[in-house]
Amino acid sequence: MKRMLDDLPLGHEFPCGSFRLGREEIVDFAKRFDPQPWHLSDELAAPTYFKTLCASGVHSQAMAIGLMVRAITDVDVVAGGSLNQATFFTPVRPNTDYTVSAVWIHIRPSRSNPARGAATIDITARDPTGHVVMTCGVTYIVGRLVPGG
Repeated sequence: MKRMLDDLPLGHEFPCGSFRLGREEIVDFAKRFDPQPWHLSDELAAPTYFKTLCASGVHSQAMAIGLMVRAITDVDVVAGGSLNQATFFTPVRPNTDYTVSAVWIHIRPSRSNPARGAATIDITARDPTGHVVMTCGVTYIVGRLVPGG
């Protein structure tokens, strides 16, 4: 049985796995979705703030969210409600392992539909030294057991 809204462990951080992006993946994604110079090559990145190739924040966020989604397959997610603020503290570099964790931070039963509610999860990606490189959040619509139902 899937976990419902009221079963979510608020404040408990859990592991979601790790990701690593190779140079080709970073460049391919950038060409399609975020063709900034620092995402396309070391040469183009050299005169910029980033100095060398780094992944798009959107690409990094997608990797972290994908890991989180796989980690919560036991939750009765009805739909996505919103993507919440993403913050990028340091660049995601090629061929580096980043670990992802998440924590449920807020639940709110629906006022209009007692069989659902909103649950917000915060996601954190860390570099190999444990420094936070990125945070973002997602609010989901989650099923809820209806009292007496």
